[in-house]
Amino acid sequence: MLQTGATLPAETVADDTGREVSTKELIGKPLVVYFYPKDDTPGCTNEATQFRDLTEDFEKKGAVVVGVSRDSVASHQKFKAKYDIPFTLLADVDSKVCDAFGVIMEKVNYGKRSMGIQRSTFLFDAKGRLVHVWPKVSVDGHAEDVLSKI
Repeated sequence: MLQTGATLPAETVADDTGREVSTKELIGKPLVVYFYPKDDTPGCTNEATQFRDLTEDFEKKGAVVVGVSRDSVASHQKFKAKYDIPFTLLADVDSKVCDAFGVIMEKVNYGKRSMGIQRSTFLFDAKGRLVHVWPKVSVDGHAEDVLSKI
């Protein structure tokens, strides 16, 4: 997993509109990159709506929020429309961004082991330097905690 002081990895993936976006395009403002396992699941919806509800507060601080999962562009579009999510979601279907950030971990669910996204958040400064990491995120109150660090 990326550590404080690292620079924003350079990867190109589709956003929720299908446009190819380089992560380097996101440099220039404080940047929150949060990774979540799957669109439209209870924990992921809770996390996304918490960031949504604080959008104005993030904007007042000049920060950009971007969500990343391995869901498709179409899945992101439905998720955004259903919950009125105003920020960009990246469709990392090939796991390039997840791998670059080191968020794919072994998970155990009901005794079954699998590899998947560990819910994690990264805060970069305007120059693309990592200033704070939240590994193994607990959803409740997380967006407020991230906001407080900007």
